[in-house]
Amino acid sequence: MSHGEEQQLVYLRQERTLRRIGTNADYTPGGNFNIFTITGGPIKITGMFGHVTVACTGAALVPLITFTPTGGGAASALCTVAVGAAHAINVVLAWDGALASVLAPTVGVGHGQAGPASAQDFVAAGIIAIPGIISITNATADATGVIDWYLSYYPLTEAASVTIN
Repeated sequence: MSHGEEQQLVYLRQERTLRRIGTNADYTPGGNFNIFTITGGPIKITGMFGHVTVACTGAALVPLITFTPTGGGAASALCTVAVGAAHAINVVLAWDGALASVLAPTVGVGHGQAGPASAQDFVAAGIIAIPGIISITNATADATGVIDWYLSYYPLTEAASVTIN
């Protein structure tokens, strides 16, 4: 193996994290929206969560993480819909990576988090996602809330990448 090939393997093994900064327009009525686009090849998702940066007051906010593959195929839920609530500032909506798991609201950031223990760790060290779009589907809307979404992943091919929508 050449030195260049070794460097490439080291680069591929590095975990990356992206932050999609939320806006007040995200949770308007009917406001389903894309948050991340996967291109160039598959990735291994190792974590995803939302951080409430502006309190969600008004209607109970019920976001659902959804994935739609590029080039055809139906959209599918990546988790169970979140518990609807008027989430306070600094609540974290944690997903543990399991399809049947709820996007669980936690009390706050850091060691003060509460909720299901499984919400603290990502299941099976990650899940594979092919090229496509990760979006938020709203079961209801709240025009006052703002949530920043974070995605941690490893690219599984040299060309695989994720962009923020």
